Amino acid sequence: MRLQMVSDFDTGGKGPLFLMFHGYGNDESEMVRIIDAVYVGTGEAPDYLSFRGTYARPYMGGAYWYPDGCGVDERQRKCAAVGEAVASLLDSAAFTNRKKVLVGFSQGGYLSYRLVKAYPNLFDAAILLSPSFKGEEGARLDSSARLFLAYGSSDRTIPLPDQHNARLVLEDTGHLTYREYPGMGHAICDAEIIDLHDFVNQL
Repeated sequence: MRLQMVSDFDTGGKGPLFLMFHGYGNDESEMVRIIDAVYVGTGEAPDYLSFRGTYARPYMGGAYWYPDGCGVDERQRKCAAVGEAVASLLDSAAFTNRKKVLVGFSQGGYLSYRLVKAYPNLFDAAILLSPSFKGEEGARLDSSARLFLAYGSSDRTIPLPDQHNARLVLEDTGHLTYREYPGMGHAICDAEIIDLHDFVNQL
Protein backbone atom coordinates (compact mmCIF):
# COMPACT_ATOMS: atom_id res chain seq x y z
CA MET A 1 0.00 0.00 0.00
CA ARG A 2 1.28 3.47 -0.91
CA LEU A 3 -0.22 6.26 1.18
CA GLN A 4 -0.89 9.68 -0.31
CA MET A 5 -0.18 12.57 2.01
CA VAL A 6 0.77 16.20 2.40
CA SER A 7 3.52 17.03 4.85
CA ASP A 8 5.14 19.95 6.61
CA PHE A 9 7.76 18.98 9.13
CA ASP A 10 11.29 19.80 10.15
CA THR A 11 13.43 16.68 10.44
CA GLY A 12 15.37 18.41 13.21
CA GLY A 13 12.26 19.64 15.00
CA LYS A 14 11.61 19.11 18.69
CA GLY A 15 7.83 19.37 18.94
CA PRO A 16 5.29 16.60 18.33
CA LEU A 17 4.76 15.13 14.89
CA PHE A 18 1.06 14.89 14.05
CA LEU A 19 -0.14 12.00 11.88
CA MET A 20 -3.60 12.91 10.65
CA PHE A 21 -6.51 11.00 9.11
CA HIS A 22 -9.63 12.66 7.71
CA GLY A 23 -13.25 11.56 7.78
CA TYR A 24 -15.40 9.89 5.11
CA GLY A 25 -15.70 11.86 1.87
CA ASN A 26 -13.01 14.41 2.69
CA ASP A 27 -9.28 14.61 1.99
CA GLU A 28 -5.98 15.36 3.70
CA SER A 29 -6.60 19.14 3.76
CA GLU A 30 -9.43 18.65 6.31
CA MET A 31 -7.00 17.70 9.08
CA VAL A 32 -4.45 20.36 8.11
CA ARG A 33 -7.13 23.02 8.66
CA ILE A 34 -7.88 21.58 12.10
CA ILE A 35 -4.27 21.40 13.31
CA ASP A 36 -3.51 24.84 11.87
CA ALA A 37 -6.45 26.21 13.89
CA VAL A 38 -5.03 24.63 17.06
CA TYR A 39 -1.77 26.54 16.51
CA VAL A 40 -3.25 29.92 15.50
CA GLY A 41 -1.72 32.70 17.58
CA THR A 42 1.10 30.59 19.01
CA GLY A 43 3.74 31.72 16.54
CA GLU A 44 4.64 28.07 15.97
CA ALA A 45 4.16 25.91 12.91
CA PRO A 46 2.98 22.35 13.60
CA ASP A 47 4.90 19.45 12.10
CA TYR A 48 2.54 17.03 10.40
CA LEU A 49 1.87 14.28 7.91
CA SER A 50 -1.74 14.37 6.73
CA PHE A 51 -2.92 11.32 4.81
CA ARG A 52 -5.59 10.84 2.16
CA GLY A 53 -8.00 7.91 2.43
CA THR A 54 -6.98 4.88 0.45
CA TYR A 55 -10.23 4.75 -1.57
CA ALA A 56 -11.55 7.51 -3.83
CA ARG A 57 -15.27 8.25 -3.46
CA PRO A 58 -16.97 7.93 -6.87
CA TYR A 59 -18.87 10.87 -8.39
CA MET A 60 -18.89 13.12 -5.29
CA GLY A 61 -15.14 13.39 -4.68
CA GLY A 62 -13.14 12.97 -1.52
CA ALA A 63 -11.89 9.68 -0.13
CA TYR A 64 -12.47 7.14 2.61
CA TRP A 65 -10.55 4.56 4.64
CA TYR A 66 -13.15 1.80 4.53
CA PRO A 67 -16.50 1.50 2.71
CA ASP A 68 -19.47 3.14 4.39
CA GLY A 69 -21.63 0.45 5.97
CA CYS A 70 -19.06 -2.36 5.67
CA GLY A 71 -18.82 -5.08 8.31
CA VAL A 72 -16.58 -4.97 11.35
CA ASP A 73 -14.09 -7.52 10.01
CA GLU A 74 -13.59 -5.61 6.76
CA ARG A 75 -13.26 -2.31 8.62
CA GLN A 76 -10.56 -3.76 10.85
CA ARG A 77 -8.71 -5.32 7.90
CA LYS A 78 -8.62 -2.01 6.04
CA CYS A 79 -7.33 -0.24 9.16
CA ALA A 80 -4.67 -2.93 9.66
CA ALA A 81 -3.38 -2.41 6.12
CA VAL A 82 -3.05 1.34 6.69
CA GLY A 83 -1.37 0.65 10.03
CA GLU A 84 1.30 -1.50 8.39
CA ALA A 85 2.06 1.27 5.89
CA VAL A 86 2.22 3.96 8.59
CA ALA A 87 4.44 1.85 10.87
CA SER A 88 6.78 1.16 7.95
CA LEU A 89 6.94 4.87 7.14
CA LEU A 90 7.80 5.75 10.74
CA ASP A 91 10.62 3.20 10.82
CA SER A 92 13.08 5.90 9.85
CA ALA A 93 15.78 7.83 11.71
CA ALA A 94 13.92 11.06 10.86
CA PHE A 95 11.13 10.07 13.25
CA THR A 96 13.03 8.19 15.97
CA ASN A 97 13.12 10.86 18.65
CA ARG A 98 9.85 12.61 17.86
CA LYS A 99 6.67 12.38 19.87
CA LYS A 100 4.07 10.94 17.53
CA VAL A 101 0.47 12.08 17.87
CA LEU A 102 -2.41 10.59 15.90
CA VAL A 103 -5.29 12.89 14.99
CA GLY A 104 -8.42 11.55 13.32
CA PHE A 105 -11.98 12.64 12.64
CA SER A 106 -14.88 10.15 12.27
CA GLN A 107 -13.53 7.26 10.14
CA GLY A 108 -10.08 8.70 10.69
CA GLY A 109 -10.72 8.70 14.44
CA TYR A 110 -11.56 5.02 14.40
CA LEU A 111 -8.50 4.34 12.25
CA SER A 112 -6.34 6.21 14.77
CA TYR A 113 -7.76 4.09 17.60
CA ARG A 114 -6.99 0.90 15.66
CA LEU A 115 -3.41 2.10 15.08
CA VAL A 116 -2.89 2.58 18.82
CA LYS A 117 -4.37 -0.84 19.44
CA ALA A 118 -2.10 -2.51 16.87
CA TYR A 119 1.04 -0.54 17.82
CA PRO A 120 0.58 0.31 21.53
CA ASN A 121 4.15 1.56 22.01
CA LEU A 122 4.59 3.52 18.79
CA PHE A 123 2.40 6.55 19.50
CA ASP A 124 2.55 9.00 22.39
CA ALA A 125 -1.00 10.31 22.04
CA ALA A 126 -4.14 9.97 19.96
CA ILE A 127 -6.77 12.65 19.38
CA LEU A 128 -10.04 10.96 18.40
CA LEU A 129 -12.64 13.43 17.15
CA SER A 130 -16.17 12.01 16.80
CA PRO A 131 -14.84 8.54 15.93
CA SER A 132 -16.96 5.70 14.68
CA PHE A 133 -16.64 2.75 17.08
CA LYS A 134 -18.93 0.00 15.85
CA GLY A 135 -17.79 -3.51 16.68
CA GLU A 136 -15.54 -2.58 19.59
CA GLU A 137 -17.90 -3.73 22.33
CA GLY A 138 -15.85 -5.20 25.16
CA ALA A 139 -12.57 -4.19 23.53
CA ARG A 140 -9.49 -3.50 25.62
CA LEU A 141 -6.72 -1.04 24.80
CA ASP A 142 -3.35 -1.73 26.43
CA SER A 143 -1.29 1.36 25.66
CA SER A 144 0.29 4.19 27.61
CA ALA A 145 -0.63 6.70 24.90
CA ARG A 146 -2.53 9.74 26.15
CA LEU A 147 -5.99 9.91 24.63
CA PHE A 148 -8.38 12.74 23.78
CA LEU A 149 -11.95 11.73 22.85
CA ALA A 150 -14.66 14.18 21.84
CA TYR A 151 -18.24 14.08 20.57
CA GLY A 152 -20.97 16.62 20.02
CA SER A 153 -24.11 16.17 22.13
CA SER A 154 -26.17 16.33 18.92
CA ASP A 155 -24.04 13.91 16.91
CA ARG A 156 -26.39 11.31 15.42
CA THR A 157 -24.00 10.15 12.71
CA ILE A 158 -22.27 8.00 15.33
CA PRO A 159 -24.91 6.01 17.26
CA LEU A 160 -25.06 6.86 20.97
CA PRO A 161 -24.24 3.28 22.07
CA ASP A 162 -21.04 3.45 20.02
CA GLN A 163 -20.14 6.80 21.58
CA HIS A 164 -20.70 5.45 25.07
CA ASN A 165 -18.67 2.33 24.31
CA ALA A 166 -15.77 4.40 22.98
CA ARG A 167 -15.67 6.33 26.22
CA LEU A 168 -15.81 3.16 28.35
CA VAL A 169 -13.02 1.42 26.41
CA LEU A 170 -10.74 4.45 26.47
CA GLU A 171 -11.44 5.43 30.08
CA ASP A 172 -10.25 1.97 31.10
CA THR A 173 -6.72 2.94 30.02
CA GLY A 174 -6.51 5.51 32.82
CA HIS A 175 -5.28 8.34 30.60
CA LEU A 176 -8.30 9.65 28.74
CA THR A 177 -9.38 13.26 28.40
CA TYR A 178 -13.06 13.26 27.39
CA ARG A 179 -15.08 16.22 26.14
CA GLU A 180 -18.68 16.57 24.96
CA TYR A 181 -19.80 19.77 23.24
CA PRO A 182 -23.41 20.91 23.74
CA GLY A 183 -25.38 21.35 20.52
CA MET A 184 -22.57 20.21 18.24
CA GLY A 185 -23.35 17.59 15.61
CA HIS A 186 -20.83 15.50 13.67
CA ALA A 187 -18.42 18.38 13.35
CA ILE A 188 -15.67 20.44 15.02
CA CYS A 189 -16.39 23.56 17.09
CA ASP A 190 -14.36 26.49 18.44
CA ALA A 191 -14.47 25.19 22.02
CA GLU A 192 -13.01 21.90 20.80
CA ILE A 193 -10.10 23.69 19.12
CA ILE A 194 -9.32 25.45 22.42
CA ASP A 195 -9.39 22.14 24.30
CA LEU A 196 -7.13 20.54 21.69
CA HIS A 197 -4.69 23.41 22.09
CA ASP A 198 -4.55 22.79 25.84
CA PHE A 199 -4.17 19.02 25.36
CA VAL A 200 -1.34 19.41 22.84
CA ASN A 201 0.50 21.86 25.12
CA GLN A 202 0.62 19.20 27.83
CA LEU A 203 2.31 16.57 25.67
